[in-house]
Amino acid sequence: MYKTYFGLKENPFSINTDPRYLYMTQRTQQALSCLAYGIESRKGFILLTGEVGTGKTTLLNKLLESLHQQGVATAFVFNARLTDSQFFDYMLADFGIACKSRMKSQVLFTLHQWLLNRYQAGEQTVLVVDEAQNLSRQTLEEIRLLTNMETSTEKLLHIVLAGQPELEKKLDQRELRQLRQRIALRAQTLPLTAEETCGYILERLRIAGSNGEPVFSPAAIEAVHRHARGIPRVTNMISEHALVRGFLEQRKPVPAEIVDDVARDFKLDEAEESAEPAPTRRFSNSGRRRKQAPGNKVRRNSRTTGEGDSAGQPAGITQVKLPLFVYGYGPENTPFYEQAYTIATNVRGGLICMQTPVQPGQRLLITNKENECSQECVVEFLGARLARGVDVGFEFSEPAPQFWATRQIQAAPASEDQQACA
Repeated sequence: MYKTYFGLKENPFSINTDPRYLYMTQRTQQALSCLAYGIESRKGFILLTGEVGTGKTTLLNKLLESLHQQGVATAFVFNARLTDSQFFDYMLADFGIACKSRMKSQVLFTLHQWLLNRYQAGEQTVLVVDEAQNLSRQTLEEIRLLTNMETSTEKLLHIVLAGQPELEKKLDQRELRQLRQRIALRAQTLPLTAEETCGYILERLRIAGSNGEPVFSPAAIEAVHRHARGIPRVTNMISEHALVRGFLEQRKPVPAEIVDDVARDFKLDEAEESAEPAPTRRFSNSGRRRKQAPGNKVRRNSRTTGEGDSAGQPAGITQVKLPLFVYGYGPENTPFYEQAYTIATNVRGGLICMQTPVQPGQRLLITNKENECSQECVVEFLGARLARGVDVGFEFSEPAPQFWATRQIQAAPASEDQQACA
């Protein structure tokens, strides 16, 4: 109902995973290139992970579209809650393979012969499994065994497993170590940055037929990013409802206040409004970043140059254990994912313990699992390697009190003296 009012030909923010609307950020292009390279070079297993709503399925649809144009045979299993027999039935049906018998031995024989015929004809075959974090260990093991269908030099079937970060944790189980060892390439989808959110919204409007007139004000786009925290699916939801409300109120371009109202209706602003901003304090002295000696951490119960509360705890620092997901790139630009917990936090960063090696100056993307807020940060210093890992101090590019919006932090509001130190 709003398309004519805003000069659009179709809905730009549909929740459908239309590959036409895939916005190619640098990181999205890297993930798509990784998937395409793994298939072209016959690597066998490829893993794609990403948080909920970051565009995994849209990326897979774009990959499938490209594969179909190349004549590659594909099967796309998007319902992972299937039994072993149901999984094989669905896979064969999507490949277009007819098998008269339902005996597993006959099913596997028929599949192997079909794959071998395609290989001898110079054709490739790809199995894509979405929401793979929901697969049982038994089904994952059955999928692993499919890669035993090979010639003396190459795999007959290439498999893409896609799922949420929990899939990585599942693959770390000892029972699945053979599957984990066979994963040749890993790709990730990540939340959008503020700049990417702006490009994402404008590109979707262009594809939907926008005549170039402003649809959202710059402040409205900033508000969308703030509430959606860079998650494309949430960005679509907010933008769609903001367009509807803008049409009903006859306001063009859509202002930031309408976006805020939509976010409030969907309770997306609860974490921001309920969080009491903690006082600002860098892990530094005299306005300059301080490199901490190995083994040193944010001091927990001591005064620092006269700043602190009555208990002697440094101003602005909260001791709290929060679950985090940490994303980054290691040597040779290989992505990694790790679940970690905070040791201490403040509005400018925090201190966590990590198993994955990182270096000062390295950029990471951290997601607070208690409120699903994501934020980019930079590694500031490293502690000594202990049995539990290495203590890593990180800092945001700007204060982000909303990132730590949790019940634990609300329970310890800042004192007036602490606020004065901010």
